[in-house]
Amino acid sequence: MWKAWVFLTCLLLVSGCAEQIREKVDRVFGKNEKVAPMKSEQRYCYRTIGKVNCYPEPLKGQEANRLVGYDGKAPRSTSGTGPLRP
Repeated sequence: MWKAWVFLTCLLLVSGCAEQIREKVDRVFGKNEKVAPMKSEQRYCYRTIGKVNCYPEPLKGQEANRLVGYDGKAPRSTSGTGPLRP
């Protein structure tokens, strides 16, 4: 019974140092750098005869009716199916 108490006491003492140990391991393996979040580009994808083509800006006129998906600002409220990727 006393072995279980010794084990649990040691486990409790070591768990208090977990954050310091993690910081040291991250520093050794280079995982301590701050990574900037990636900024996504606007993409507007339109259906063609053979495939789907994507552009950085929405197309004008009748071409806009072929919109199948977009990432970014909505080109207009009635076109396409919404923020989907083809």
